[in-house]
Amino acid sequence: MVFALHFGVARLASAQTTTLDQLAPEKRASIAVETDILSYFLSGYSIMANVSLPNKFQAAFGIGSYDVPDFIVEGDPNFDVAQWQARVTSVQVLRVTYRYRGPRKSGPALGGVILNQHWQLESLPLDGDTTFRELRAGLTGGYYFHIGNNFYIYPTAAITYNNVYSGETSVASTNFETDTFSPNASLHVGWAW
Repeated sequence: MVFALHFGVARLASAQTTTLDQLAPEKRASIAVETDILSYFLSGYSIMANVSLPNKFQAAFGIGSYDVPDFIVEGDPNFDVAQWQARVTSVQVLRVTYRYRGPRKSGPALGGVILNQHWQLESLPLDGDTTFRELRAGLTGGYYFHIGNNFYIYPTAAITYNNVYSGETSVASTNFETDTFSPNASLHVGWAW
């Protein structure tokens, strides 16, 4: 009986001294820093921090800026008159997802995303510009490709509902039409600890 009590106490004491390095990766939270590399091709930047929990939920917050691609502004019905040029001077992103295989593992993720964007819209032919703020919220999904234990690539796609909540979307009475729903895409690369 003394041996059983001593063995049980010794086992309990050794269990309490387990370090984080001794925990299996699926039982640890992961912190990562990532960037959407597409923004750099659009004269912008992107930086995000995220936390993936052992229960497979993840939350990420980021900021950035980018030039709005030509195909978006050229699709506006008034483009021929206005010749729009647009830039998102600041964007804040909140992404909450469920990582089906957990932190630091390759696999799919699905969840929600909110983007708060500050647009600057300019028209040289109309000799004017305007600014407006747009809130986008919707569903997002992607796939984490882990290369090694820390580095990952995370392509994502989203569909969002969009709402202009501040400012004007027109210059000289010529309106820039914002879509009620729109697709979004990003290509994140990151490093997780």
